Amino acid sequence: MHFHFACSKGHQWGDGDDNMPVGVLAASCPICGGTVSVIPQLELGETSAAVCVASSAKLLLDQSHPPERAAHTRKGRWRAFAGAILVLTVVSGMVFSLVHGQRHKKRDQHLSLGQDCFQRKEYDCALAEYTEAIRLDPSFALTYAIRASVYFNQGDLDLAINDCNCSLKLDPNLALAYANRAGAYLNQSKLDCAIADCSRAIELDSQSVVAFVNRGAAHLNKGDFDDAIADCTQALELDGKSALAFANRGAAFFHKGDYDRAIADCSQAVANDPSLALAYLNRGAAFLANGDSAGAVADCSQALRLDPALARAYAVRSAAFFNKGDDFATIEDADEALRRDPTLTFVYGNRGLAHLRLGQVVKALDDFNQAIEREPRLAIIYAYRGAIHLNRGDNKQAIADCDRALELNPKLALAYWNRSLVYARQGDYRRAEADQKKALELDPALGRQ
Repeated sequence: MHFHFACSKGHQWGDGDDNMPVGVLAASCPICGGTVSVIPQLELGETSAAVCVASSAKLLLDQSHPPERAAHTRKGRWRAFAGAILVLTVVSGMVFSLVHGQRHKKRDQHLSLGQDCFQRKEYDCALAEYTEAIRLDPSFALTYAIRASVYFNQGDLDLAINDCNCSLKLDPNLALAYANRAGAYLNQSKLDCAIADCSRAIELDSQSVVAFVNRGAAHLNKGDFDDAIADCTQALELDGKSALAFANRGAAFFHKGDYDRAIADCSQAVANDPSLALAYLNRGAAFLANGDSAGAVADCSQALRLDPALARAYAVRSAAFFNKGDDFATIEDADEALRRDPTLTFVYGNRGLAHLRLGQVVKALDDFNQAIEREPRLAIIYAYRGAIHLNRGDNKQAIADCDRALELNPKLALAYWNRSLVYARQGDYRRAEADQKKALELDPALGRQ
């Protein structure tokens, strides 16, 4: 690849090759001798390797280590961005208890059989037993709250809520019914309803582990991470083996940027319940944030063995493959993640980078367009799309995208850097120098790309 340079006074000189870094600062201009910044001039028609695509954004985890290159990976000056994971953990528990008595021995036998089936995750069998218990004693509020746990695990949240409502009509002070209904509300994203039900359950039973766990999960999904940690910690004081509490607290630590504590909590969660797929997913995301792509791949693969429908596990593993330099695996997992959940906006950005690194510019542009269409406030995606327009010679659109990126995130070094390249191409060297200086103030590593 060839490029030349210019100083801020407009003097131009030289050619470079692929061994020369782009964007380094020179001591002086060889023509005028001025101690000014050297602006890299990207030639039209050159490959996108000359444009730097890297940085962090709200949903993008910046990585300080370069990716390992797989044998088939296209070379280029890409700095790995770890790919964007916001772990939306909705891990709620539905618990139940049995009340035995001579007056309802037959009913309790079915409840006991239902419990055995439930623990073996034989939900159809459990449902049949609990339904028979209700037939034998339709006025027993607890049975409805218990059966709600089966509907919950079968994914029928409306029936779970209906059973909890029936339970509360029979016994308005049954804490378990509130706690279990909160679990269903939580998975319907009715977070305020979930918090209200959990708070009422705690008022009625201050020892309700599931109420603290579910309220913690609701706070987590609202972004109230300190409240989530407090509720999960209280749950663990009541039950130190609660895998759900460890998993959700780990997710809250993740969002606060405390990846080591996130890993520790999720590790405890899987130790207590090796079948908890979301705990592996959350730990995988934390591994990814810590730069451990191999650990992320392993954990996401285990999560998918436990729950093959877990779209976010494909998404995180896709990002890990990107950091490992395996673009084809990145795209394959991204495709599967989006097939299962097209709302995972950040996956379009990750897949776009993989396409771009493979030289598939049209596909990359389409992915960046899709990401922006779904989430117009992702600053980093505008910067990436601007890089494509820059290499296509569309200066106007490149500047527009960089401007929009900086409106959304005034500290996004990459947008300043790419815009400096556009200005330099247009001969506006003073503005190019100003943008380059700002970019290097925010991210000195850009000068070493």
